Amino acid sequence: MTGRAVPGRRRRALSPVRLAGLELRNRVFVSAHTTNFAEDFLPTERHVEYHRERARGGAALIITEPLRVHETSLGRVGGLSSSPAARGGLARIAEAVRAEGAAVFTQITHAGRHSENHFRRRESWGPSARRWHLTGQVPHAMTRAEMRTVRDAYRAAARLAADAGFQGVEVHFGHGHLLHQFLSPASNGRSDAYGGDEEARTRFPLEVLDAVLDEVGADIAVGVRLSADELVPGGQDLDQGVRLAALLDTTRDLGFLNVSLASYTAPSIGHHVADMSEGRTPYLDQALHVARACSRTPVLAACRAVDLDDADRALAGGELSMVAMTRAHIADPLLVSKALRGREDEIRPCVSCNFCIGEIGAHRPLTCMMNPEVGREGERRTAGRAPRPLEVGVVGAGPAGMEAAATAAERGHRVTLWEREESAGGRTAVARRGRGRAELDLLRAYQEGRLERLGVRVRTGTPVDPGLLERERPDVLVVACGAESERPHVPGWGTALTAEQALEEPGRWAGECVVVLDEEGSWASGSVVETLAGAGADVHLVTPAAAPLWAVNDYSRMTMLERLERAGAAVWTSSAVECLRPAVTVYAPRNPGRHTLPEVAALFLVRPARARDGLARGAREHGVPVRLVGDALAPRSLLQAVHEGREAGLAL
Repeated sequence: MTGRAVPGRRRRALSPVRLAGLELRNRVFVSAHTTNFAEDFLPTERHVEYHRERARGGAALIITEPLRVHETSLGRVGGLSSSPAARGGLARIAEAVRAEGAAVFTQITHAGRHSENHFRRRESWGPSARRWHLTGQVPHAMTRAEMRTVRDAYRAAARLAADAGFQGVEVHFGHGHLLHQFLSPASNGRSDAYGGDEEARTRFPLEVLDAVLDEVGADIAVGVRLSADELVPGGQDLDQGVRLAALLDTTRDLGFLNVSLASYTAPSIGHHVADMSEGRTPYLDQALHVARACSRTPVLAACRAVDLDDADRALAGGELSMVAMTRAHIADPLLVSKALRGREDEIRPCVSCNFCIGEIGAHRPLTCMMNPEVGREGERRTAGRAPRPLEVGVVGAGPAGMEAAATAAERGHRVTLWEREESAGGRTAVARRGRGRAELDLLRAYQEGRLERLGVRVRTGTPVDPGLLERERPDVLVVACGAESERPHVPGWGTALTAEQALEEPGRWAGECVVVLDEEGSWASGSVVETLAGAGADVHLVTPAAAPLWAVNDYSRMTMLERLERAGAAVWTSSAVECLRPAVTVYAPRNPGRHTLPEVAALFLVRPARARDGLARGAREHGVPVRLVGDALAPRSLLQAVHEGREAGLAL
């Protein structure tokens, strides 16, 4: 976790930089990301306030989410179009960001074959009739006339952005969007002048870029977003990415290149939004390879920089001009301003749990597990103190309880937080032991510091019973004591082990065959399998569901399943087991027959836990007003737990 700023410490990330003729106050930017805040594909005040908050917080540059340049690219109901009707809303966004001292660009794109346009009932367009995924629609292979139409739509979108007050546009050449589909041999199977060798595949993207430069290049900055590596077999690789960057650098007057990686295919796109399992700045080397190929054009990079230490490390060699801290700014829009005031220990960390992108993928508005106020910035729901301070008791120092306690204290209540365990964190205290899941502990560490600053009385190692409540006499009680896992009897085996037990001592099962029965499909399920396999166990994940890990967001599920395959874990879906200990027989309709594992050392059962709500019933009987939150109300996700804790604190 980022520590308190050292007096006199000079961070390169916080030093000014000149980009495309603009003097920027630091080297931290927020890259383009869909919010799903639009209504009828037009900007709303939610966009204005969301971007204003991050500009107010000190980011030097905001690149707003893509303007979809054509009606065949309106794939998300909450996405933005480049219709002339959008100009007023876009102007309000640009004005709000610039008024807070940040520069503002926007991205322009056509999503191509993966824009399936469910909301306008249009076909998707692509260079060839190749699907992005087995479950995707077959796109319409674009004619030359349609390519000219899209080229002109890019030109019009760039002019719209310039007229609305944006200081730059970013033409999207990456992430498997349409222009990337032309670049990639995996998606471009054309036999005309726009397909075949690398020069031909590059022709249409360059025509689009040149049209944009001709239209607005003398008025505003024009840059390109590109993927260093598509991460797709037979697709655009790092060598091609470097050659493309060098070509753009030497033949076009660009304001910047913005480098990330991956394309909209499975599992590649999961790496584009790398979660905590992939570590810090996992693809920085690829971005640096691209940057070293450029001698004239400033290069920006997006590569999971979680805190300012990550940003400084990325900038240290001088190859990069700026670093994106996008999810970090979703979690805490005041990140930069806190650092400048020597308050880095108060920055709300991003743990890259990917609830944000998961909501977007489900066509819901952007939100954040760490920051429940995302998308509600204009409401200022934290303003004002409670009319009457109360004695508030909170039971359970897990994610929901800590958030409820802190929010209540911010409103002026006197808060006591009781936790029966010797340390805070709730179920995250166990979950952080999972392979690649250690950064979950950033949530606990941040909340403990926040509670201390707010003066919340935290009493660990203190079970709560009616006698304690009688002595303390809180005016209101928030019950957030979580849920407890069952240890059910499995016929033919006996008592199964739990997910918690799997993570306590995974090395114990090295070299052994173990079975994980999954009835939850959650992060816990995947973490158990990955951790046991990483410790050297021969792991079999068996689930009655048709698809594994169904409760994990699409993006993280892709990469987790990829890692499980590399680790050699067997995944049995639509399956059941029959046990005659130590043998376990798997019945798998998709792989007919009996598959017997003769020597199984351990059987783990992952299923939803049972809410601990008994205390709430007892407190109500003693006349204490009670509010249940998190898993104590009903076992669900970490996102729901934190959001409910926030709502409970605001309601007091």
